[in-house]
Amino acid sequence: MSVPTPPPGFVERLPPPPGEQLRPFLEATAICLARHGLSRCSMSDIAREMGVSRSTVYRQLGSVESAAWMLLSRDLHAFYDTLPDLFAGAHGPEVIIRPLSALLRQAWANPVLAKVLRDEPDFVGRALISHVGPMLEQGAHMMAPLYQDLMDGGGIRRQDPVALAHWILRVFMMLTIAPPPTDVDRLLDEMLLPVLAP
Repeated sequence: MSVPTPPPGFVERLPPPPGEQLRPFLEATAICLARHGLSRCSMSDIAREMGVSRSTVYRQLGSVESAAWMLLSRDLHAFYDTLPDLFAGAHGPEVIIRPLSALLRQAWANPVLAKVLRDEPDFVGRALISHVGPMLEQGAHMMAPLYQDLMDGGGIRRQDPVALAHWILRVFMMLTIAPPPTDVDRLLDEMLLPVLAP
């Protein structure tokens, strides 16, 4: 069975990647967010980190929240570029489990996310209430064609691909917020293989 790749249009449905001219601004933003958190980080902090005027930062980023979303977009596109390597040699359920495991490890290693989860539970709660529904809906419809290809090729058990994507995204969300006390690869195998094995 050939290993599927994300379907045409997949990357176009991600938030657009920030331009290269924003790289130094986003690097400074990441440093400041990891240091101060989202609620306490200011445009002045980012300007000081860069050694430029606050007005320059405002012109490029708009706001701290906008900059944080640009950081997320940048990281999602960077992760997308690693998928061919993650898919290489993967078969059946591994095509789902390998990228999920890699993305969880990347999320746990992200200093900005670690700071927010540790010190800003109110922000996390508000963000989940405000954004998680539409994000899960969009993510499920992005992933469903890949899962359908896997089912059609006999790689995973046939089921509703949209419902499967919703469930896996919810598993991912909870594991991101509360990392498991055991090895993530073993946990995902035990959780997902019974659901995915053809």
